[in-house]
Amino acid sequence: MPSARVKVFVIWEPIIFSDLTLPPSSSLARIPDQRARQYYDQDHLVSKALQHQMLATGVTGQDYFVKDKYAWDTMAVYNPGALWDDAGAKPAFVGAPVNSATGYLAEILPEFLRANPPIIPSSQP
Repeated sequence: MPSARVKVFVIWEPIIFSDLTLPPSSSLARIPDQRARQYYDQDHLVSKALQHQMLATGVTGQDYFVKDKYAWDTMAVYNPGALWDDAGAKPAFVGAPVNSATGYLAEILPEFLRANPPIIPSSQP
């Protein structure tokens, strides 16, 4: 959906031995979409926040999304306007592993965007 108004955040984190350094350019190139921003989270801060959100809001399947103490190889979709504050935002969709969940997300994303259009600020006072 190249024209969809979405924001994509890709968070890389060290999980296995080969992840102990920044992702190589070949890995970063897997996400060519200009709407995507990629970050390296050495301290697993996003992972811990995502795990906390999933547990606090009752997202099921944590055993599949959370390995040891980190959420990883997971994608989460949030409704427009969702804020990551202390209360946490409930993901509207969570899928893992990413390779398997990508196809399903591609199927449901058009309907999700129709049901949850992005909030576009009015130019009127």
